Amino acid sequence: MTDGGAPRPDLGTGPIEDYTREGIAENLGTRIIGRYIRWHEVLPSTSDLAMSLAEIQVPEGTIVVAEEQTAGRGRLGRPWASPRGGVWLSVILRPGLPPPRAPLVGLAAAVAAARAIRTTTGLLARVKWPNDVLVDGRKVVGILLDAGPGAEWVVVGVGINANVPRSALPADAQSPAASLQDLLGGPVDRGVLVRALLRELERGYEELRAGGAASALRRWREMADTLGRIVRVETPAGAIEGMALDVDDAGALLVRRRDGEVHRVIAGDVKVRAVG
Repeated sequence: MTDGGAPRPDLGTGPIEDYTREGIAENLGTRIIGRYIRWHEVLPSTSDLAMSLAEIQVPEGTIVVAEEQTAGRGRLGRPWASPRGGVWLSVILRPGLPPPRAPLVGLAAAVAAARAIRTTTGLLARVKWPNDVLVDGRKVVGILLDAGPGAEWVVVGVGINANVPRSALPADAQSPAASLQDLLGGPVDRGVLVRALLRELERGYEELRAGGAASALRRWREMADTLGRIVRVETPAGAIEGMALDVDDAGALLVRRRDGEVHRVIAGDVKVRAVG
């Protein structure tokens, strides 16, 4: 599915791509994000290394990239398959936000990933609360947020199923996954995609710091796949089912149950049940 039937960008004719540390850095053009790039062939987890680096005060905007992760992780402690062909990176940020508002960085990152996919592939990517990116209802991106004490630093972990073989994706009928390669019928240039991602992330991050929650939430709502739909949210305190109304100033999901009571969900696993 493409956005409004617009022609797809030129994806090239083969797997040759500009996905190197030098290629990303040279053509990036950002002010903060990507000033320093640590490139690894294999890591257990880019976010684990990024958190260690954040503790020793490496510059804000430092990125950790791996061609492959052997112990990638997603939300709620789930394992995240991270074979070669995907985009696995983590960004160190120091947003200066109160801890309750740190999740807004994750929402901004999800919007950045969705916008990058739209502009580089033409696929109509949308965001699912809190930080997933979907195309045709299938998950193509996961965002993981880790924060230090008092949210002094935040590590944004991004996993994109770019050119990942279908056989390497998890088989989950409730949360189906897809790769951009499968959706497009051919490989995507990961260098082009990552540069677009980092530019969009910097734009959203600077807007968040300058304009507060309103700008970040407006951008998220514009691309939301969750709002106005019937959802079931699995939370540590139990399941909540109802209409997803909105997100509040801290990025929490507001769900109205059938009895009319509105619940504020800070963390949980969302399943969309039907179009509202």
